[in-house]
Amino acid sequence: MVEVREKKKKWVMSKGRGVLYSFISSVFKDEVSLEHIDVFLSAENRLLLEELLNTLPEENRHRMEEQVKVIKSYQSSGISGEQREEINLGLRKEFAFLFLTPHGVYPFESIYRGKKKLLMDRPWEEVRGFYRSVGLEKDKSEMHPEDHIAVELGFMATFAFLTSSAGENESAEEGTEDLPGLLQVQQSFLQEHLLKWIPDFCNDMEQKSRNDFYRAVAALTREFVWADSAALEEVMIDHQ
Repeated sequence: MVEVREKKKKWVMSKGRGVLYSFISSVFKDEVSLEHIDVFLSAENRLLLEELLNTLPEENRHRMEEQVKVIKSYQSSGISGEQREEINLGLRKEFAFLFLTPHGVYPFESIYRGKKKLLMDRPWEEVRGFYRSVGLEKDKSEMHPEDHIAVELGFMATFAFLTSSAGENESAEEGTEDLPGLLQVQQSFLQEHLLKWIPDFCNDMEQKSRNDFYRAVAALTREFVWADSAALEEVMIDHQ
């Protein structure tokens, strides 16, 4: 039991959480390319992801590793220029199909949770209120509304990186008073927002996608938010 709790603490404090939240946020935000995937799978990031996934129980780790394996197959190493253009074009077309046509999915919390199933419904107001409650406002350059999946995952990325930094300070016995609050913000946001719609959204995306990269991202996102919430809940017990 102690070993399990230690692994979950390593998960929560890992910089890899921020790296993974940032990447999946960027995939939902705009078109992705092989070059984009290469940056995500840099040597440093691969090490951080490996360390992160190694903290999971075997079954959970295996499911997430399978999806990461698909994403790794899109690394551009050994792919010719002509093939690269073809693959990049396919990724752009799939992004447009999934997120810009009525045949795809709607990456907004309001669509999944609002009573009217319209953009900027009550869930959008709730998400905006949550951001403001922790002193954040959406960047003016951000084209998506606050309840878009890319923005919500970007919010989690910000706090995941802050948690990693606070964890380093905790080791040095500095700034430890910040950590419980950071954990609470993330767990509350997962429980009040992400977990209430992202699993259903990812199921829809996985079913509708015609591309193995986007199917893998959908499955990875679903597994990731569930695993993250479970780890945060366990670690918060030690900081109450």
